[in-house]
Amino acid sequence: MTDNTATGGPPQKILITQLPEGRMVTTYFVALDKEAATDRNGKSFLRLKLRDASGEVKAIHFDPDEAIVESLASGDVVQVSGTYSVHEKFGQQFQVKTLRIMAPGEYDIGTLVPVSPVPFDELVRRSAALVASVRSPALHDLLERALDTSAEPGATFAIVPAAVRNHHAYRHGLLEHSLIVAEVAGAVAERFDTVNRDLTVAGALLHDIGKVHSYSADPMAPGFTDAGRLHGEIVIGHDMVRGLIDEIPGFPAEMAVQLRHIVISHHGEREKGSPVVPATREAVIVHFCDDMTARLAAIDEIAGRTAADARWSSWVNMLDGLSYLATATDGVPSAATDGVPSGATGADDEPVPGDEPSGGEPTDGEGADAPTGAALF
Repeated sequence: MTDNTATGGPPQKILITQLPEGRMVTTYFVALDKEAATDRNGKSFLRLKLRDASGEVKAIHFDPDEAIVESLASGDVVQVSGTYSVHEKFGQQFQVKTLRIMAPGEYDIGTLVPVSPVPFDELVRRSAALVASVRSPALHDLLERALDTSAEPGATFAIVPAAVRNHHAYRHGLLEHSLIVAEVAGAVAERFDTVNRDLTVAGALLHDIGKVHSYSADPMAPGFTDAGRLHGEIVIGHDMVRGLIDEIPGFPAEMAVQLRHIVISHHGEREKGSPVVPATREAVIVHFCDDMTARLAAIDEIAGRTAADARWSSWVNMLDGLSYLATATDGVPSAATDGVPSGATGADDEPVPGDEPSGGEPTDGEGADAPTGAALF
């Protein structure tokens, strides 16, 4: 049943990561991706995703009220009563018994929106320091213009996620991801006399700028914008960088060509959405630093949701496999196992056949919902 009548004060907030298995609870989440369906017996039910600051869980609601189903929009906050369970094949699921759309002011938004673990002030400080280190006047002026948080696109760049899921999929995620890529790429560039370090840093900071317009800035309803689905972040990013370059008087033509090349080639392969592959030293560095840091972030994020003593994680989309989490030390080695390592549950940890992302369809964390050709990073 679906109930849209408030009953006293707001319910206690229970994070998804703290849901007790097999016990009826009442709490609230952001509702996303609703899908009304009918079973083989003609009985209606509702599929949706429930999200909060700690994560996301698939949910199913049998016998929903049609009026509420019609009015429920992606990004609405809902109070739900139901039971959380973990199925050996289908994973985590929340079975909803009652559902009510909540009004603003009935909930604590801070418990619902995932935010970068790095303080925003620190991200801004590190970004400013990196821009200040760029000695090329043209690139320095471009970066100051592009990343100015008091104007667009910098204001949105500092807010939106870097992906919908998989890595840096939280508020300020794009700024955090771009900054880490640029810091690592800059350090690599300094080791090679033949590499333009300023161009590398600029390309790394701006490689994903198209996500400013391809991802929604609404923290309650993350996902692709119409432009993101129709054009893709690489096309959008290239056009944005070209427009920003045009605002800088006397910007060197050759510098402009090579900077735009970094943006359009950063996915590394045509099959992953880049119309060309990296053809300059700087573009090669940015691509591999982007790929590497995104994969490490994906491992870190799933490790944070894994039991401390587990040796293996659950499935990591960006690795197309599991991640080995045991710590390597100089102490006495732990007992090795020949079969499935301790902490793993074998094949049950892998996606159901047909559900796992294929190597030919990588995405920006969106799975089948991503625009064709989008990449994991």
